[in-house]
Amino acid sequence: MNIITDTSIGVFDSGIGGLSVLNALKTYPFKKIIYAADTAHLPYGEKTPEFLQERAIAIVELMKTFGIKTIVIACHTSSTTTLPLLLKLYPEITFIDMLEPTIIAALNSTKNRKVGIMATARTIATGHHKTRLLAYNKTIKVYESACPKLVNLLESNGQLHELNAAIDEYLTPLLEEKIDTLILGCTHYAFLKDLIKAKAPRLTLVSADDCIQSLVRLPQTTYRSLSSAESVYPEPIIEFFVSGSVEKFKQSLVLFFDENIKEIIIKPFK
Repeated sequence: MNIITDTSIGVFDSGIGGLSVLNALKTYPFKKIIYAADTAHLPYGEKTPEFLQERAIAIVELMKTFGIKTIVIACHTSSTTTLPLLLKLYPEITFIDMLEPTIIAALNSTKNRKVGIMATARTIATGHHKTRLLAYNKTIKVYESACPKLVNLLESNGQLHELNAAIDEYLTPLLEEKIDTLILGCTHYAFLKDLIKAKAPRLTLVSADDCIQSLVRLPQTTYRSLSSAESVYPEPIIEFFVSGSVEKFKQSLVLFFDENIKEIIIKPFK
């Protein structure tokens, strides 16, 4: 648990995936949130660790100019390849990693000890989820599925039939192994929960956005209720920085983000 005393926080992802985490963070009384979407270089799942480290450093340097001292890495691929370096380079910054809480949640959820993982090819290649699951419980059976099509489909507002076909391709082998719990090992996949549940209604889904309250706590505060019409806290100012097309990102916000916020600012960055 990270006790955050700052009134500002940073979040970054390769694109829209981190918006699922950002939606959850808006229930906290932050005054300002900086969100960086590195859309010019997505999908991260196809990039080398060295390139991902370069991008993570560039984004952290951007956030430092705003005095951000707490950063959520809302990207499993980036977490598995950049976190150790970031911790070494920026000891003054608190980095919140979305991976470990999903591991714990999956372990607590599974009844038959068969856990599936859907993630990018790069995340699967690191073996991080599997290694951590087995470190906690060596009897767990872990089944992995790399999903190279999903991020591009979501970022390009792919057709429903295309998304369903891709999900079938990646999910079916896992279901054949009789998994009862599925880790959505990419924050983009949070937007596919309904489609996945329609195909496997008894499957327990574990997603980073559902684990946020196990990661962040502010002292002596009461969190907003998502269902409440009124809030004792003003909505935060959210400033978006996008390395790719600003117009395309604006279109994605309409589809994937709850825009009931005080102000939206979108700026380009390199």
